[in-house]
Amino acid sequence: MADKQPERRPDPGTNAGWAALGTLLGGVIAWGGIGYALDWWLNIPRHLGLLVGMIVGIVGALYIVMKRFG
Repeated sequence: MADKQPERRPDPGTNAGWAALGTLLGGVIAWGGIGYALDWWLNIPRHLGLLVGMIVGIVGALYIVMKRFG
């Protein structure tokens, strides 16, 4: 029979990295979607709402990441 190998656990820093990445992507996608919906609803030219929404999302997500992990 095969020898049982000990269970490998990921480095705790890896979990923090994935959490930070998820927060950053979630902020950009969520606020970008809100901006896109505002573009569609208000007929804003040049997708300005999408751009502003993505900027707000990344700034908010960076704030949360720095507050949580920094």
